[in-house]
Amino acid sequence: MVVLVAGFTMAEASAQDLWLMKGHDVRRTGQSKNKGPLSIDPAQSWTADAPGGIVLNIGASIDEHGVYFGSWGLMRRSIPGNDPRRWDKSDGKLYGLDLETGAPLWGDALDLDLTPRCYEYPGRGPNLLWCGFTPYEVSFYNGTVEGQAAIDTSRNVLYVGRGDGKLYAVDPEAGRTLWRYRTFNPERLDDPDGGGEVVSSPLLDDDGNIYFGTWGEGTYETNAFYAVHPDSSLAWRYPSASSLTHRIFASPALSPDHTTIYVSTFRDNDGTLPATLYAFHRAPLNATPDQQRLKWALDLEQNGLPMQTTTLAVGTDGAIYVGGLSPEGFGVPVLTAIEDLGDRAAFKWDPPYVTLRDGAQLVLGIALREVAGQTERLYATTANLGTALFNTKEEGALYAVEPLTGRVVASYDPSDDVGTAVGSVNSPAIDANGAIYFGVRGRFGNAPVNGYYFGVTYDAQAERFEKRWHFEVDGYVEWSHPAIGPDGGLYAGSAVNQSTDEIRGGIYDEGVIPEGSTPLFYALKGPTLPVRTDPPLQAPPPFRFTSAYPNPFATQSVLELELSGAGSLHVQVVDVLGRTVAQLADGPVSAGRHTLTWDGRGVNGARLAGGIYFVRARWTDPATGQVFSTSRKLIRLTM
Repeated sequence: MVVLVAGFTMAEASAQDLWLMKGHDVRRTGQSKNKGPLSIDPAQSWTADAPGGIVLNIGASIDEHGVYFGSWGLMRRSIPGNDPRRWDKSDGKLYGLDLETGAPLWGDALDLDLTPRCYEYPGRGPNLLWCGFTPYEVSFYNGTVEGQAAIDTSRNVLYVGRGDGKLYAVDPEAGRTLWRYRTFNPERLDDPDGGGEVVSSPLLDDDGNIYFGTWGEGTYETNAFYAVHPDSSLAWRYPSASSLTHRIFASPALSPDHTTIYVSTFRDNDGTLPATLYAFHRAPLNATPDQQRLKWALDLEQNGLPMQTTTLAVGTDGAIYVGGLSPEGFGVPVLTAIEDLGDRAAFKWDPPYVTLRDGAQLVLGIALREVAGQTERLYATTANLGTALFNTKEEGALYAVEPLTGRVVASYDPSDDVGTAVGSVNSPAIDANGAIYFGVRGRFGNAPVNGYYFGVTYDAQAERFEKRWHFEVDGYVEWSHPAIGPDGGLYAGSAVNQSTDEIRGGIYDEGVIPEGSTPLFYALKGPTLPVRTDPPLQAPPPFRFTSAYPNPFATQSVLELELSGAGSLHVQVVDVLGRTVAQLADGPVSAGRHTLTWDGRGVNGARLAGGIYFVRARWTDPATGQVFSTSRKLIRLTM
């Protein structure tokens, strides 16, 4: 089924912002330069079928040609004549739809490789997972498309990872596979890679190189991070010849200057070791020893419990915001912020971890609201595992967090406004006006509850969210986060409400589409407001802190600022709650270097408490009236 819409011309679309990968961009900010829908108009919106897809799992990517997404697909019976040790095949597909009409771009979905589910190879022992406790080696080769695609518009190539351990390069106009990069070769006993399911979404750099991680499940599968050239050759792999202890779920991101790649891990097989945040040098690109490739690594552990990471985003100041869970009970959502200090990393917040106790299990998404070159606010969402065991959990919320301190300033539970909008809240998207869009799971199985998509705004003065609209989908929402199109539409998918046993557990002949196995993809469109006249994102301000010494300090710290021109300078010190504790400058200054001294003993010698403080500086250009800002963290020792 395709419902036609009124829309826009592709000439208009190509001149606007495109949602080219998970989180919109290479820093995974989740913020579009396009305005999103103020409300949903059915006459402008469309819905399209994804036959036999069962679940549209993650999110869509958008270029000037259309919108692209993947499915889980169905299990197919083994092809007659095949080696009987190679069992069922899975056929998760890639779809491309026209933005304006929802019509298929390629006439049908793109069939990726038909991949076996279970193996038995000589010399490789049995493993009892996923194969019904039958003594065959288990494989992740289930064919599901789990990670969101990344689009290289300069080369006109779309890259998507899959559960078969392959990275696919696809022509988005013709809908054909250009090449595959295999992370595995199960027929080689000495295979150094082993492969693993590709659930993290690919990342592209300025030269068209592709970065992604793997998630190993079976005995002979490995967890590693890959850098692949656009000609399909391997640039480097970390570790170069062995496996990471942990699997990779969160999608990697680039630093603001594009010199560093950040990768975080999920968990080890036993869940006893903390996840690690890695920073890798992007250059030199070709094979480099592991110790030279690695810039630094930071283990993430909260109160003696290992953190497991699910998502990350990087701010304009280089701060790395990481979300995941701490294994407290069945898991508790956790956020942290980390600073890259060149040869090492440091936690930005005090305390370093923020726990979101709403009954959900993990932080699923992070998005950054950025204005005038500064990260103004962090939005995070909480979710539950998508398994049948946790299908009855109805918790999930959207949070607003102060990025400088980690203070949670507001939260929003969709079920407070719409009683049936229960369950996980997926990754948020932010439009040019600061509106936030997200999905709510609902429930699948024997007592299904449909999912929803929401549009909300945030009132910073009142510190609260306000619902603008909600839209009920047919089916549930399995972590499928929305993307904002160049036409202002919201693009996202749903999943069928039948239980895993009814549909996902079945094995079907080739070409058979069983009833109830077709999920829907939505383009939600409506009127939009003009983009607010917030200042555009700016280059680094024409002034900077050059030093703060000593830091940490006991009584006094001397700060140096360098200004490229004369102007008005305002400098204050605030505590972690944002309260002003000292004023260091407030008035006109000349160009050049300036020295400021903060006496931590406070007013009239009354000592301030030890801990973290922030020096905030604002400089106003007298010619244009434009305001620039920066900040520096200081640590005062407890006396």
